Amino acid sequence: MSGEGFILDTPDQIQAFALLQLYYKLKLVAEHPNGPRWSQSPLPTAHRILAENDIHVPRRYKTVFPAYEKLLKDAGILS
Repeated sequence: MSGEGFILDTPDQIQAFALLQLYYKLKLVAEHPNGPRWSQSPLPTAHRILAENDIHVPRRYKTVFPAYEKLLKDAGILS
């Protein structure tokens, strides 16, 4: 790395970063169910975001993670 950083200074950039953080937490839990634990599970937050976007899936990692991933890809946040 060159040592140079970047600055997220618009509301859209900050929101995209937060959505990606949640995505990678979900991905870790989905791939390693006995792995990391957080004080607050990412599942309810992702499920709420999906519901706000009129995507209704059962509240389980096996259904929430793929739907959340598709939401981010459709929004152009994740490639």
